[in-house]
Amino acid sequence: MKNPFIKFFSNDKNPVDAQKNQNKNKVLIFTGIFVIAGALLFLAGGGDKKESKEKAGSFNLVEDDPMAKTRWVGEASDDLTLAKKRVDDLDTRNKELAKQVGDLTKIISEMKKENDTNKRNYELNLKNLQEAQKKAAESAPAIILDDSKAKNKEEDLYKNFPQPNKNLNANGQKPSDYGLTHFGDVPELNEVTQTRYTPIQDSLSFTNIAKPEEKEKIEKKSTRHVIPTGSIVKAVLLSGMDAPTMTQAKTEPLPVLMKVTDLSILPNRWAYDINECFLMGEGYGDLTSERAYIRVNNISCITNKGEKIDVAMKGAATGEDGKLGLRGEVVTKQGALLARTLIAGFLQGVGEGFANQNQIVTQNGFGGTTTTNSDMSASATLQAGAFKGLSKSAEKLADFYLKMADQVSPVIEIAAGREINVITTATLELKTLEEQLQDNSKNNKNKR
Repeated sequence: MKNPFIKFFSNDKNPVDAQKNQNKNKVLIFTGIFVIAGALLFLAGGGDKKESKEKAGSFNLVEDDPMAKTRWVGEASDDLTLAKKRVDDLDTRNKELAKQVGDLTKIISEMKKENDTNKRNYELNLKNLQEAQKKAAESAPAIILDDSKAKNKEEDLYKNFPQPNKNLNANGQKPSDYGLTHFGDVPELNEVTQTRYTPIQDSLSFTNIAKPEEKEKIEKKSTRHVIPTGSIVKAVLLSGMDAPTMTQAKTEPLPVLMKVTDLSILPNRWAYDINECFLMGEGYGDLTSERAYIRVNNISCITNKGEKIDVAMKGAATGEDGKLGLRGEVVTKQGALLARTLIAGFLQGVGEGFANQNQIVTQNGFGGTTTTNSDMSASATLQAGAFKGLSKSAEKLADFYLKMADQVSPVIEIAAGREINVITTATLELKTLEEQLQDNSKNNKNKR
């Protein structure tokens, strides 16, 4: 055979039949190949889709880690809650807007109805008015003006009116046609004069005939600035002090200067601004409590308009602990003076001891004593004299230190810059110097 393919696929001995069978076999073989290839492709594609569908929505990280899964679920829940809240808010707003739109629609419809009613009433009234005018014009008579007749009527208008001084008789009487029978006479008016005399005693005396009354001056009511009792004023010490503790210190205290640093606290949660004003006070010390007591006597300010305020003020200062008075450090020099007095007394005793070592004391029968010096050398005498002088000088020095200790008294040291609270013990009215002068002048006038 020439074609080995025919020989391979066909057992026919006839070459023509073999060729036909071979063509059929080719068609079948290629068809089977295409069918198998298509089936394989379909199966391969379906498996991928199934695998992708199976893998869709699966997260290996979340499934493997429980914490990540819990966190993811919590975040998703929060997001869902937030989204739900936003949706609820939007629904609420939409309901409100719908309600407002409904109200506006209702108002517009009512206004439209009212406008239509007014329009119909206006048209009806206009129509009625036009008809009334038309009927009035039809029923009114025609008026023809004639100038000649009008003139005659004007002339005849006053024809029958009575004329004065016409047809009078001899007695000045009118006919009784009109009811008047007699004219009255007008009486003459007599002029009355009045003379007023004012006696004059001498050339310098005079009489006030008409003295104008003085008008009362209306005083302008000024605003009163009052700080009531018990108000708290915050201040700072500008000058420190060594408060004396003697008995005389209470009657002769030391001055101290303070400055207001904040708004004053008034009753019922009110406040008053006297910031930067100066307070003048006096203070003394007390050893029992180791505190310095300060009382305020005066306050001075200058307003924004330049007006000066300088009035008396009564108040007491409290310290940082809220108690009356300021706690300070007690400073005294009596201890040093007493120590010096002790040393001087010791020297006095030593001097007397050495000075009297050579003296002999004898007692007589009457109870008296006599002191005699034993025989001493010149050096011993000089030594005894020196010790005697030392004893006397030490005695005088001890007396001097004692007198100084009596004059020295302890003080309580208060440093500057300490913050205090001043409590007012009386009502304070802030008045300028001009207002004080006006009040003084009024008081003087009232006394007169």
